[in-house]
Amino acid sequence: MKFGLLLTSVHDRSVPPRQQIDEHRELISLAVEAGMDLVVAGQHFVAPNLRYLQPIPYLASVATQFPSVRVAAGVILLPLNHPVRVAEEVATLDVITNGRMILGVGGGYLQDEFDAFGVERSSRVERMEEGLPLIRELWTGSSVTTHTGYFQLDGASISTLPIQQPNPPIWLGAQSEPAVRRAARLADAWYVPPFPTHRELIDLYRIYLEERENNTGLSSASIPVRREVYLADGKAEAIAAINEAAASRYGTYADWGQELASAGLAGGDWLDNRFLVGDSETVVDGLNTLVSHVGHSDFIYKPQWPGQDHKTAMDQLERFATEIIPHFPD
Repeated sequence: MKFGLLLTSVHDRSVPPRQQIDEHRELISLAVEAGMDLVVAGQHFVAPNLRYLQPIPYLASVATQFPSVRVAAGVILLPLNHPVRVAEEVATLDVITNGRMILGVGGGYLQDEFDAFGVERSSRVERMEEGLPLIRELWTGSSVTTHTGYFQLDGASISTLPIQQPNPPIWLGAQSEPAVRRAARLADAWYVPPFPTHRELIDLYRIYLEERENNTGLSSASIPVRREVYLADGKAEAIAAINEAAASRYGTYADWGQELASAGLAGGDWLDNRFLVGDSETVVDGLNTLVSHVGHSDFIYKPQWPGQDHKTAMDQLERFATEIIPHFPD
């Protein structure tokens, strides 16, 4: 198992963008020193309460400054992006990074985003099912002709081809059974978001393996997994420190249309279902339990939380690097 750093958004547009970038750079520097080899950045549009730096140009700058890391767009909202644009931009970044690019895609859920692009939210599954095979085909350099429900190409081909062959890894975010089955069929890996509970993650992983074996003949697979972590001297201290920030963050997700199964967005029980919180021994034990049931290719960690300052994020990352990562040698 390898470890990656998620560059998340905790600032709105009232904070200078340079501050956000500088904070991210300090986090990446510490992560690289700790042996993390992956940096992940996601995508949202028209979200004024949280600034998302668009991942393709942003990761290009990250990869240039930190040439040892892999970079992952986690995730590009594929229904809001034309497959030709995605294929060209990701291939370009794969060339820039000399084959260190990962394409993560997802369907999206924020209604304002779909409204801004004039895209029907109900079309997102069909756009994913049509778009991903097109991206793979374009990456071969062949001439592509297709007339599907949403995309019409006549002899289209691209000149910038990815370094990685047959293609950069494609991760597909999913949290329901139909979506996980789709990831097994269309992508190279299921990218686990933080929303399913630990129990749901384990159950969905079994479904993923079943669908993958049925479609590819491969019976095992390790996947990139996001779980929330907060370290303190004890569980009570961790819950007290993270409870308000987690409720704020997940409250935003819920406001944006994310379906969260558990009622209430605060309290120890809710955190226990999805988070790994407490002292290092508790977190290591919890992560070991998950790893014993779910094959992790990468564990993707987020140290930043709304309402907590940059020093707290750096302290959390340093504790994770020194107290957790050594228990899981690659």
